[in-house]
Amino acid sequence: MSKYNIGDIVWITEVGTKPVTKLCPVCFGKKKVVLILGDDSHVELDCKYCARGYESPSGYTVEYEFIAKAEKAIISEIRSEQNQGGIKIEYILTNNRYEKEDGIFSTEEEAVEQCKIRCTKLELKQSTKAEYLKQDVKKKYSWNAGYHLREAKRCEEQAIYHRGKAALCKAKANAKSDEA
Repeated sequence: MSKYNIGDIVWITEVGTKPVTKLCPVCFGKKKVVLILGDDSHVELDCKYCARGYESPSGYTVEYEFIAKAEKAIISEIRSEQNQGGIKIEYILTNNRYEKEDGIFSTEEEAVEQCKIRCTKLELKQSTKAEYLKQDVKKKYSWNAGYHLREAKRCEEQAIYHRGKAALCKAKANAKSDEA
């Protein structure tokens, strides 16, 4: 029924992540990006990919690197459950870890090979996610550039209007002082 017995020494996989600081893949550490608009003008913007929340860009990002290793363990308990789907076996190991039969290996080589497979799958998932995030950030850069250019133009128009009104007031004040 069970492939392993209580007291058997087996190998299990330990796959996890550790944080690694890397150069920002969008600004390459410069903390700024240049957006080229449709009229070929250039707008320099803060990099939002390496900025955390409301903080300024750092030029670096924290990514998680996958680590994998095989660990030796001893089976201390075996639980089995039978239902309509068949027999489900669960192994309890001396390090209080629960594993199903497909997570336990007879040799270190088998466990190491499984670690490599799991790491490859996780790295592919992570890189796909990172590429999607980069694409989304680039969209935000163009929206931000458009917004700030529109606001700058509006403020310039208001400045011209108010300078004209101030000049008119000054001219009227000078005219009244000449009359007196």
